[in-house]
Amino acid sequence: MTSPSLAFSDMTSGWHLVRATLRTQRGQVIRLLGWSALETSPSLTAGWLLGAALDRGFLAHNFLTGVFFLGIFALTVGIGSIGARQALPALGKFVEELRYDLVQQVVRAILLRGVGGEAIGGRDVEAATKHTETFRLLFSQLLLIARLAVFSLAFTMIGLFVVAPVVAWFAVAGAVMVIIVLICTARGWRRRVRESLLAEERLSEHAARTLGGLRDVVALGAADRAERDLTTDVNRHARAANAIGRVVASRIVLITVGARLPITVLLLTAPFAVSSDVLTAGQLLAAATYLIGGIEPTLRALVVIAGDVGLNAGVLLERVLFYSRPPAASERAASVPAPRRRPPTSLSTANVSRSHGRALALRGVTFGYSATSERVLDGVDLDIRPGERLAVVGPSGVGKSTMANLLVGLERPQSGTVTIGGVDASMLHPWTLRRLITLLPQEAYIFAGSVRENLAYLHPSATDEELIDACRAVGAGKLLNELGGIDATIGSVAQLSEGQKQIITLARAYATPSQVVVLDEATCHLHPEQERRAEDAFGATGRTIVVIAHRMSSAIRADRVVLLHGGLLEVGTHEELVVRSPLYADLVGHWNVGHWNNEV
Repeated sequence: MTSPSLAFSDMTSGWHLVRATLRTQRGQVIRLLGWSALETSPSLTAGWLLGAALDRGFLAHNFLTGVFFLGIFALTVGIGSIGARQALPALGKFVEELRYDLVQQVVRAILLRGVGGEAIGGRDVEAATKHTETFRLLFSQLLLIARLAVFSLAFTMIGLFVVAPVVAWFAVAGAVMVIIVLICTARGWRRRVRESLLAEERLSEHAARTLGGLRDVVALGAADRAERDLTTDVNRHARAANAIGRVVASRIVLITVGARLPITVLLLTAPFAVSSDVLTAGQLLAAATYLIGGIEPTLRALVVIAGDVGLNAGVLLERVLFYSRPPAASERAASVPAPRRRPPTSLSTANVSRSHGRALALRGVTFGYSATSERVLDGVDLDIRPGERLAVVGPSGVGKSTMANLLVGLERPQSGTVTIGGVDASMLHPWTLRRLITLLPQEAYIFAGSVRENLAYLHPSATDEELIDACRAVGAGKLLNELGGIDATIGSVAQLSEGQKQIITLARAYATPSQVVVLDEATCHLHPEQERRAEDAFGATGRTIVVIAHRMSSAIRADRVVLLHGGLLEVGTHEELVVRSPLYADLVGHWNVGHWNNEV
């Protein structure tokens, strides 16, 4: 596995992606370097020409000589502009080829992992689009600045040593100080940039997932939890952004001290240097030109390269490298874990299935919505056997839906564990958990679109034959024909009754490979016979079925019944609970009066 933490451990590990393009575009690189050298050539002679125009021309009362040197200076600037014009197309062609190579590699890797059975999420798509495009922009800026900075620094130093060696050593000292500070602080700066990018990725994915399933969130009463999780991600991103702001501020201080120190020293010592003939007036002008027009912008560019553009480009390239990993190196467990939670296990759906089948278990589970509220569950234990049909009953408002949310991982117990296949559910990646368990809430989620899209919502790779078989199994075949078949369009959800919506979602759940199905009053709008047929269809597949019972008939058909009351569980068959539990007997009597006559 190539985890994000390992991927960031070596700043140069991702640059082989760039080197591959460099090898194929060697001609463009050579042309870019040549034109860049020509573009920065004025920095080599600018100071000397201006100093000569002053010393040999105007101060020597030789006007034509001064004009001649100024003319040569203007000519070098014109030559430099020619180099700039020719360098940009070469730079653009190389950068576009690099983007093409990166996108091709990322898309190929994503497709291969998808074909291999790995779910492709929002982060993978973001890597193929946003990350590669942003890296292209940053890398073009990096090349644009770096090529000029390198040649300009070399040419400026040479010119400065020619006209004023004493001043040149001060410039060298300032440049060395800036470079040393950059090297010493690069690791910390890179960590802050990485944290900011990861926080942005997590916030983007979490917000998209929450907003995309907003109806389900509301239907399950999970709005408070969704708000808490999003607030945590927003605060984390804000802290990371503030840390980047502090990095920018420290960069400004570094530029001020390192780049402007030599010119400050030169100006303060100028009267003494000229009066003692250490420097002529022309040499003073030449040195100031090299420092102000060459050294300071170059050091500023180096700081930008190392502390801003370069770090961002390097971090983004590492993310692109992570998402372009081949299928053999992929693991869903590499996702960044939520704060203060144990990292998700790398067990796949198949591994969990082979370990302990489809068993669910609660071990010492305690849950309440606040410290002062009554506990929904209070240290309860429950074993749900593989392939068992279990009904959960209890008085209204006792917490049956909350128990369903705990079983499927939408809520986490305050103490104790919920396990599936012998593995703590909190250790499973959400993608794995969703593959193992399907929850159908009372409010059926149907959207405008084709019948096929609605049926395949939880299992996009399902074939038409599988979807049609699912409809027939749960009793939705007649509705499918009435709608016009699997290719028909649901233009408005309002055209469907609540019962029709529920029968479609039952077929949707049946078509999934999930081994555990939790029906949270998901059949409450169906006729009792339709409800029986749907429950029997799921049971015939050998899946583990948990029914939050709406009718007593569901409890009678179940292998066992769980009675939830006062935070505790009573477990037994329907016949056993009727005899030993007065509360259950009362519930049976209530159901008999209100519903039984309509069901028999």
